[in-house]
Amino acid sequence: MKKLRIFFLARASREKTLLLAFAGLALLTVGSHVLGRSRARWAEWQAARTEGAAQQVWLDHADEIAARAVAATHSLEPAKTLNATRLVGELSALAGQAGLTADIGSQRTERTDQFAFHTVQVNFRRVELAALLRFYSALTPRSPYIALEQFSLAADRANPGQLNVSLRVVSVELAR
Repeated sequence: MKKLRIFFLARASREKTLLLAFAGLALLTVGSHVLGRSRARWAEWQAARTEGAAQQVWLDHADEIAARAVAATHSLEPAKTLNATRLVGELSALAGQAGLTADIGSQRTERTDQFAFHTVQVNFRRVELAALLRFYSALTPRSPYIALEQFSLAADRANPGQLNVSLRVVSVELAR
């Protein structure tokens, strides 16, 4: 440390000024990096704390949630629940009745102790609003066995009077 002081004091005043400026810039750069990392860690800690609180609420109400799941199981008619294959068939039939051609894509299944939730991506290209409303009207009475999880609607670029629609449809099946 003493050698640095002797080195610094032996320099001309403009060299001292430049050395101090470089040292200040280095300190500013390191300081801003440390501050940014500190803010990121603080945000992560806050997010973890919030997530922990939400999980604690779920754990505190686990008995009530289980009771509601059992009650929901008893209110469903097993014959009306749909597996993934029946869901695809039902959606194709509803689309055909509405005068639409469905492009049914990826399927995914999530299982719990009492239920299996089947999710299907459905796309309609260049459809009229009236046909889409007929499809929705036919889909609505099948709730809670079939439900819309996500809905995206956009006007077709080539013909703004027609619509491009993307739906994520989910069905519930009682686990056997």
